[in-house]
This record gives sequence, structure tokens and C-alpha cells, in this order.
Amino acid sequence: MALMFWWLLPVAALAAGAAVWAALRRNRGSNVRRRPVAHADRLTALPEYQAALRRYRRRLAMAGTACAVLLVAAATAAARPIDVTTISPGQHNRDVMLCLDASGSMSSADAAVVDVFAKLAEKFDGERIGLTIFDSSAIQVFPLTDDYAYAREQLSAAKDAFDGKPGSSGFLDGTWNGRGSSLIGDGLASCLNSFPPGTAPPREVPQEGPQRSLSVVLATDNFLSGEPIMTLDQAAQLARDRFVHVYALNPADLDYGADGDQPGARLRAAAQSTGGAYYALDNPGAVAGIVGAVEQTETAAIQGAPRAVFSEIPGLPLAVALLAALVLCLVLWRLQGFRAHRRSWLRRGAVLLLLLAALLRPGLPGGTVPAATADLNVFFVVDTTTSMVAEDYGNSRPRLEGARKDIMAIAEQLPGARFSVITFDTTAHVRMPLSTDTLALQTITDVLEPQVTAYARGSSITAARHVLAERLAAARDSHPSRPQLVYYLGDGEQTSGKEPEAMTLDGGLVAGGAVLGYGTAAGGRMKKNTGLTNDTRLMDDTHSTEDTGGGSDDGTADGGPAGGRSGGYVQDNRAGSTGDALSVIDEERLRRIADQLGVPYVHRDAVGSVADLLQKAHPGAVDRTDGPESVAAAAELYWLLAAGAFLAALPDAAGILRQLHGLRPTRRQEAAR
Repeated sequence: MALMFWWLLPVAALAAGAAVWAALRRNRGSNVRRRPVAHADRLTALPEYQAALRRYRRRLAMAGTACAVLLVAAATAAARPIDVTTISPGQHNRDVMLCLDASGSMSSADAAVVDVFAKLAEKFDGERIGLTIFDSSAIQVFPLTDDYAYAREQLSAAKDAFDGKPGSSGFLDGTWNGRGSSLIGDGLASCLNSFPPGTAPPREVPQEGPQRSLSVVLATDNFLSGEPIMTLDQAAQLARDRFVHVYALNPADLDYGADGDQPGARLRAAAQSTGGAYYALDNPGAVAGIVGAVEQTETAAIQGAPRAVFSEIPGLPLAVALLAALVLCLVLWRLQGFRAHRRSWLRRGAVLLLLLAALLRPGLPGGTVPAATADLNVFFVVDTTTSMVAEDYGNSRPRLEGARKDIMAIAEQLPGARFSVITFDTTAHVRMPLSTDTLALQTITDVLEPQVTAYARGSSITAARHVLAERLAAARDSHPSRPQLVYYLGDGEQTSGKEPEAMTLDGGLVAGGAVLGYGTAAGGRMKKNTGLTNDTRLMDDTHSTEDTGGGSDDGTADGGPAGGRSGGYVQDNRAGSTGDALSVIDEERLRRIADQLGVPYVHRDAVGSVADLLQKAHPGAVDRTDGPESVAAAAELYWLLAAGAFLAALPDAAGILRQLHGLRPTRRQEAAR
């Protein structure tokens, strides 16, 4: 719990102090005017008098305690106590998947198509865009993201590949894994499946409408070669079922006449059947038409990026103050009765009424509740080498399992931040560009796996340095004032045979974060990742050098953390060694990386909570934005009533204190005893 008007507490303390000073000063003046009475000790020594005096003191003490509780509770309520909760507000948003046919018949036009895609990316503002390319099979180049700088980089890499730039041919790897070529129906279906689950209602209730606007920009000449799993018409039906608008771009748009069975005519009919449109690639109005159509699509409320909302919670202090006021009135009635001090009883009645009214939470329309988002870029740099499945996390669980848990736990504590995931083994890859989509982050995190053991040839713990530096610099150029956090998750094992490159970055790129270490000094065994979903052996005894200096597989596939991809445990085939290889954490190297990044090092295990982690890994100067993030609500008035009750109760506090002070034994009485 925090206080919105925390400064009211010292002001209240000063007011109470002034009342105490005035009460004691007045009490000293009244003692001067008193006159001694002869033989008063005979009266005060009577047992009846002493019993009555003790009752009086107890009641005064009870009244004083009740009054103190009343003042503290009323002051706390007047300071407007708040609680921070995380909400996912409704937003209006659009998702656009760029879907590119990369088959041979499109080779002469793909570079031009990518240029059109780049222009689309420049025109969009707030939409999330993604890119999927396909031939006989489909691959996702990048998922839905609002990181337009990253999207432009990937589209530039795609253009280099289609232009035949040396060294860029690997861009199309993975698009020829099926039979045939240019399987348009399968490609469109793959693009439709690239949208996060839950973005469209089930087919049984289509009248409810979509949860967000979904669009596919499909670039193809619709020249089919092979037997697809799904035809273009079936894929269009799937798009209609999911409320996805398809906008077709045809680089080979020719006049086929009135024959509706021609490729261009069939593509036009399929696109228009989804509520989309059809354009020739060289149509000068294609970009403007697609952007305008996407922006005009009706969107419904969707779950937006989480925000921290500051809710006022005065109920408890107000209830305590009211209860204390009732106790005070009851005790004072026993001491004074109602007939005496009528003005005092009117004031005490006002205290009760003010507190009762405050509990009703009166308000005026037109107010707001402060809200905020963590305006941050958060980069998770995750080690996915074989050693990260060593089974020494918690109850013999893989280290990668702990890394997955920590990523999502950190994300929950940073509502509204933009998250990116970079993984590294032999090389580094951007698995997720910056995005506020925590569902995408959850999906990426859930499918994190170690590299296929057969491909492991030693790795460096700083292999992600250059990719991370590029992404940090690009994000800083886009939003210079946005702090950037880096969380490095790994075990520190260096297996490349040479010292790791320093993880130093340009000054100002990293505002905070932490290096999170996984593993134990005792080490853990590592299950192989065959890359297959069955028990087929992929490696022989000469494979698997990662983290062990070589190994052999004589185990059996028993279904490891890779979801059935395990091929037994990595074997230690170093000279003079046998049996399962062990991976051991290298905390010295991890601390060195933390020093180079300027962030703390935190060892992670299954026992430590994320609160402890974030306390140690302070993110630096993190600003939460207010103003436009506020949520409409009534303007609260209870705190004014609580402040009034506090002021009205001060005279009673002063009077009780004065009476207690006046009951202290005089020096003469103490000497007589």
C-alpha cells in the first residue's frame, strides 16, 4: 500500500504536536491558579477515592488510546492510501500478416513485392505486422510486432535475398521442405495460423464478431505446382471462418478474359470472398488501398498491454477511525455525561458523521484514477546451448525450465513494457522483436529448446553481444528516452575453445537488468536434443561436443524437456573419462558479464522468488508514464471528510492529554508517600 498524499502525514503530525504543546502549556497555567487545600491527603488516602481515581485513569487512558487511533487512521485515510493492481484494458488494434509466395514463378517479382511490403510497414501506425514466406512449406520470418525498425531490417534482408546479394541465400531456407512448389493454399493457411490463438471467435458463434481486426496481405501469382494439403478456396473459407480479410497482390496480373477459372480470377474471387480486395502489384493505388482498407476495418475491444492502476483503498483506515470514534464517545460519556460540554458533544457528533460520510465514498464526475505503464524496452538474452538442459535446477529439473519461469515472472512485474527475446548457442538469433504482446512472449518462452546436439560445435557465452548491441541501438534510435533493461539468462559455460569476447556495450544502452545464473557447482546431466519427435537416433558416438568436449549416445530416448526429442544423455568421452557428462555453472564468468553490462549478478534456483530477484536486480531509473494513461473515474471526496474528522478530533486529544498530565502526583504528594 502507498499513499497518494503522503505529505499530509507530516502535516498531521505537526498539527497534533501543536495541539499537545498548547494543551501542556495551558495545563501549566491552570496549576498556577490552583490553591492548596489543607489535609487533602486524608481524602485522597481513602480506599474509595483511590479506586475511583484508578477507574478514572483507566478510562482516560482508554479514551486517549481511542483518540490516538482515530487521529492516525483519519490522517492515513486523508493521505489517500492506494494499491497498485495490474489490468489489461480493452484496446482497438489491428494485426496484419504479410504473406509472400517465394516460389520460382515469383522470383522476378519478389524484390518488388518486398518493396511494397516495406511501404506498407511505413504507412501503418500502431498495427502489429509480421512476415511469413512460403513455397512448398512456410516459415515465419518474424512474428507480429510493432517494432517497425526491426520489421524494416528483416524486409531489407528479404530484398537482398531476392536480388541475389551474395551471402543472403539462407533467407529462404526452410521453404522447400514439402513436395511440389508454390502451394498457395497451404501458404495462406500457414499465414492464418500465424495469428495468436484466441484472436477470433469459434465457428459456432460467428455472430459475436472478431476480438481484433485480422488481415493478410497475400502476394502470389497463384500458379500452383504440386498437390497442396489445402486448396486456395479452402484456405479462403478458413479465413472467412476466422474473420480474416485477405488482400491479394498479383505481380503477374494479366487479362485472362471472362474465364473465372484462370489463376488471377480465382485469386481475386478468393480475396474478395473474405471481405478483402485484389490488386495488381504495379497498381499505384495498391498500397494506399490496402492501408485504407485495413484502417477502416471495424475493431472490437481486445486485451491490451497490461497497465498498473492505482486504486484508492481507504475502507480499512476509515472503518478503524469510525470504530475508534465510537469507543471514544462511549468512554467520554462514562466520564462526563451528555449534559456537560454540549459544544464538545456536537463536535464529536460531527466527527462520527464525517467518518460515516467518508465511508460512503462520495465523488464528483469527471475525475480520473492514475494509471501507468512501464515505459521500458526489456531484452531477454537466453542461453540455449546443450548445457542449459542440465538437470540441476530445483528437483533435478532442466535449467531452461527455470529460465522460462523467470522470464514470465519478470514480465508480470513490468506491465506495459516491450519485450524482446534473443537466444544464442553457436550463433545468436532474435526470436521475438520488441512487442507488448505478452501472449507472444509466453508462446516464444514455452517453445524455447536447446540447439540440436548434433549441430553443437562449441559456443561462446557472449555470442549474443553483436545482435544485442544492434537491437539496443536500434531501439534507442527509435525512442531515445525509453530506458532499456537487459536480463541475461545462462550458466556461464564457455565451450568454444577460446576466451569469450567482452560483453561491453556503448554507454547509455543499458539502464538496468541482471545476469541470472542457473546450475550448481555439483553439476547436472544433459539430455540430448535430436530435433526429432520420435525415438529415432540422429547421432552416433562421434557427435555431441557441446559442453563435454565430445560424447557418445548409448542411452535410450526417454522423452526429455524437448517434448519427446531426447536421445539419451550426453556422454563424457574426454580422455580417461566415461559415463554421463556433467555441466557445471561458471559463476565467475557470469559475474564478469554482469560487471561488463553494469548490472548485478543473481544466482537463481527454484526456491528464490521473483520479488527477491527484482530487489537484487534493480532496474535503475524506471519512469511510469501518467496523464493519458489515466482511467476515467469519479473525483473522490472522502479524503476531505477524513481530514475534517482529524481536525475535529484534535481538541479531544488535547483535553485528554491535559487531564492525564494533571493527574500526575505533585512533589508534595510524592514526598508524603
